[in-house]
Amino acid sequence: MDCTFPHRFLATALVAVALTFAAPAGAEEEVYAIQNRIFDRHHEVDLLLGLVPNDDFHEPLSLGVQYTFNFNEILAWEVVRAQYFLNREKDLKRDLEENFGVTPTELDWLRYGVFTSLVLKPSYGKDALWNRKVVNHETFVAAGAGVVRYESENTDGETGGETAPSLILGLGRKYFINKNLCLNLELRDYVNFREAGAENRVYLGLSLGFRFDLAPRTATSDDSAQRLRGFVGKGGADG
Repeated sequence: MDCTFPHRFLATALVAVALTFAAPAGAEEEVYAIQNRIFDRHHEVDLLLGLVPNDDFHEPLSLGVQYTFNFNEILAWEVVRAQYFLNREKDLKRDLEENFGVTPTELDWLRYGVFTSLVLKPSYGKDALWNRKVVNHETFVAAGAGVVRYESENTDGETGGETAPSLILGLGRKYFINKNLCLNLELRDYVNFREAGAENRVYLGLSLGFRFDLAPRTATSDDSAQRLRGFVGKGGADG
């Protein structure tokens, strides 16, 4: 009896198992997914609505408008972002006066801001809503600069103001309603460089965007797809 048979059989089995598990790994390296952004447009105009929750004495409600130009699917420019802040006093001032007999010598609040930012759009995908509707969305991050205007009033009723430079960092998610409308959720941090020092204002916002093109976008061609069509056509002609 040939004693090498079990060893040969075992070696063959090991090689077969190795190839079985190695094939998916090799195939996985070659497979990648490309999601076409079917709602991509050059221009977007947004109506902004938001809150600034970390003001000590006021509750600023922000109204604004924004225009964005999309260079491509990855990079965009918020050309101008203008916001106006409506302020309502919190109960903190009244509580200090009534319970502790203390009145702030001066109160100030945000009045308006104008900004411009670069936007990076690193991810795009879709969700199934109740297994009935597909919702396309993209995630974006923004960084930019601008100016903000503060107004103030002291205990004597004298008013004043201050204009300060500002830096912006933001993160958001865009949901596409259809080819022209989108809904944006965002969180932004405004770092305002005032005379007394830097001050952070957190902004929570919701906006409705109208997206459009002034001219049709140039369609991109896939060379590999074209070659495949040519090969299939040639094969059909030869058959």
